[in-house]
Amino acid sequence: MISMIHDLKTKYGIQIHEGEPFKQACYNGRLTETREQVKDKIDLAVKHFPGQDLVIGTYESDETSPEPFVFVVVTPA
Repeated sequence: MISMIHDLKTKYGIQIHEGEPFKQACYNGRLTETREQVKDKIDLAVKHFPGQDLVIGTYESDETSPEPFVFVVVTPA
C-alpha cells in the first residue's frame, strides 16, 4: 500500500500525507478497503483537487457497529 502511494505521489507530482490512524490501520491489517479501492479514492481526489497535496485519514466504526470497519478518507491538505 505504501509503495502504491509513493508511486501516485510521483505520478501526480504532489505530496500525499498519510495520517497516523491510516498508518496504524494499514500496518495492523485493519483496513476494510482493498489497495485498488484506496487508489481509486486518491485518483478521484486528484481529479477534483488538481495540483493540491492530499491527506489520507480514516473513518472507523465504533462499538455500536455490528461489524467493525476502517474506511479510507482522502481530503485536500
